Amino acid sequence: MNTSNTNVCFEKLIDTRYAAEKSIVLRYRNAFTFGTTDGEDARFKQCLEKTSIQEGTRIFPLLSYKGVDIHVLDETSLMHTGTLKSIDGCVTTAKCKLRGYERIVFESGANTGMALTAYGLRAELETFFFVPEENLPLLDRRIFRSPAAHLIAVEDPGLVKRAARLFARLYRLKHVPETAWRYEASGFRGCFVLEHILAQGRFDWITQTISAAFGPIGIYSILKQFKQHAGESPRFLGIQQQANCPMYCAWKSRAPNVAPVPIRSTSQLLTKAMYDFAPHTYGTYQDLKELLVATKGDLTTINHREFSDFLERDLDGKGILQLLSDHGIEIGREVVEKTGLIAVAGTLKEIDHATIPRGSKILCCLTSGISSTDGLAKPERRISSLNHRKFFTAADD
Repeated sequence: MNTSNTNVCFEKLIDTRYAAEKSIVLRYRNAFTFGTTDGEDARFKQCLEKTSIQEGTRIFPLLSYKGVDIHVLDETSLMHTGTLKSIDGCVTTAKCKLRGYERIVFESGANTGMALTAYGLRAELETFFFVPEENLPLLDRRIFRSPAAHLIAVEDPGLVKRAARLFARLYRLKHVPETAWRYEASGFRGCFVLEHILAQGRFDWITQTISAAFGPIGIYSILKQFKQHAGESPRFLGIQQQANCPMYCAWKSRAPNVAPVPIRSTSQLLTKAMYDFAPHTYGTYQDLKELLVATKGDLTTINHREFSDFLERDLDGKGILQLLSDHGIEIGREVVEKTGLIAVAGTLKEIDHATIPRGSKILCCLTSGISSTDGLAKPERRISSLNHRKFFTAADD
């Protein structure tokens, strides 16, 4: 994906027939050139029109805290699957349709897998979703009702990624999504942020919970390319859960590479959806490091106690769940999907630590939160070993 001519007024690249609340994919697709030929670009954009369901987002002011104005990028309430991964679902499915793939394999802690399944089925793809067995309660059985939606649970979360890739090789299926596709999906988010900045003024910081950091890398690639329109990019603050924070550890220790800390059980994690202890395998760390250096950004962590205290905090006379509810984001008394809220918790933590000074204006990415899953999804297969013979047997059962 290449950005269209950055000398052209960005607003002229927006397809105003589509509201951002409906689909940022369709609204901004003309801001990019996909592929190497005009024909490939046109065909892919036609695929996007067919695979799009609901990839909506919005920005609203949440509160002022210690002299810092916090705005929320809501990527949960207007998304088809309730998380920003709806964008990945739309883009990945369009890529598959363009290339003629009919059967696809992928792994996920929950959100990406549900989005790829939902979008893939709508486009008549057969999907194979590998997930840590302990994360099954995060899934919705309604998504997997079709016989074309295969759900495979892996006992050891450390084997999920390897199991999916082995399965794809054994059965000669396409493993998705590619890293470049993840960047492209986040580029649409960058366009929405850019449009808002041009209309409402810049932010001093953007904050988001991260694992492999596809999101901020994609967002900032757009802000960088349109710098002549938007000015200096906001500083970036990435937040990881303390129980699984390899990017944070590498950044703080100034290590050249990320060192994984194996996770034997997702029950120890604050957000089980972010179970991957080896995000460096996607090759994103150098891009993240360059982003942090360029924006004078930083990484921080949130642990279980800090998150629990955050949920009980009084903020303008209300708790965070009530504040979000006032804006139509109904997370519920029992917080099922914590990833988005971790970003808000980390933002407040760094305001308390004076990393983010008074007078700052922050855009906090609420990448998830609303959860309508029933927690009753049942896998059709369970994998306990990657032993070649046992794995074959489990796959053929």
